[in-house]
Amino acid sequence: MGKGVTIIIPTYNGGRIFSKCLEMIGRQDYGGEIELIIVDSGSTDGTIESAERAGALIKVIDRRRFHHANTRNEAVLLAKFNTVVFTVQDAVPCSTSWLSDLERSLLETGVAAVYTDQIPHDDASPYARFEIESIRKARGGRQKIQQIESLEAFKKMPYDEAYRSIGLDNVCAIYRKELLMNIPFPEVDFAEDMAWAFKNMLLGHRLMYQPDIKVKHSHNRSPEYAFNRQVINSFWCAKIMNRVENDMSFLTVGDLMVLTGALGRFVNRLRSDILDGKEPCDINGRRLPQVIDKIKEGYSLRNRVKYFIVDKFSRKSNLKLPELTIIQQQAEADIKYILNLIENENKVTAGEELIGVLDQSVASILGRIYGEVHASCMLKGKISSQLEAFIKAYMRGV
Repeated sequence: MGKGVTIIIPTYNGGRIFSKCLEMIGRQDYGGEIELIIVDSGSTDGTIESAERAGALIKVIDRRRFHHANTRNEAVLLAKFNTVVFTVQDAVPCSTSWLSDLERSLLETGVAAVYTDQIPHDDASPYARFEIESIRKARGGRQKIQQIESLEAFKKMPYDEAYRSIGLDNVCAIYRKELLMNIPFPEVDFAEDMAWAFKNMLLGHRLMYQPDIKVKHSHNRSPEYAFNRQVINSFWCAKIMNRVENDMSFLTVGDLMVLTGALGRFVNRLRSDILDGKEPCDINGRRLPQVIDKIKEGYSLRNRVKYFIVDKFSRKSNLKLPELTIIQQQAEADIKYILNLIENENKVTAGEELIGVLDQSVASILGRIYGEVHASCMLKGKISSQLEAFIKAYMRGV
């Protein structure tokens, strides 16, 4: 077999950015053959036709069959080359040497996989830009080799260090096909890249973060999506790592409702300050709901009634858990920090943009708290039926 790389991209209505991704793949200055495999989940926007024009091998699956791990494992079976790149439909290579740089980084270092840096798309919202920049800062900005001495050593690491040590990102990563065949992505519903990395690193394999190789990638998503993603991320990271950053198993559904109501009032005050006392409205003058209202839409009717009672009681009572007060204060401080950081660093002054940043911040922070409570209880084997039903509405759509 001659020199070559297989690139695998799962797609669903990839649109304009997917076309840019294909264009940059087609412009690669690479000395071997490029096999492009597209696994499409029922696109109707011309994604399949764009892939056909790019010469891709196309596998179409039912949208309901898509699974972050299993779909990628099935695609690997179609790959004919010994090195496999996984990327996503909205990641655009930043240079024509992207593929050759990836292959060289993998082969010259002897690691199991290499993943790249990300920079935001030109049209990224202020919060989307903040998310990508936060990921870049957390990864340190320097090339590094990641390895784990043993499971015991991993358990002794501080949470942040342990989390970063098994970081791997299928936004753009190159793998040795042999390892993907011998150790497929574990059957998890989320964070399949992290789960694979952890499993392989415990067997002595190493990973490489290579920030000199970059792709453009970011998402201008809704606050509701951000909330759900944090809930799901907390659950699956806890499953994979068998630990949480903060044990919040002592909080109940009622406590989460109290916290949600308190943050809702805090957000209303911030919104009022941003808009000089005016209510944010659409073009028809209708009040735009804040993100807390959207989150409450996931409550059952029974829980909405409970929320009304619990929230009303919590406003008049000082019987809150001291720990809950600390969590509330920290959440409020984090929201204000992110809002001020984005306002100052990105020069965001428009009220509507700041409201968008505020809603995204609240959704992400509150979603992480909901997720940590659920994950903490899961690890301790004490998820109540009430909590399970409460969280269930947010465990999908990501």
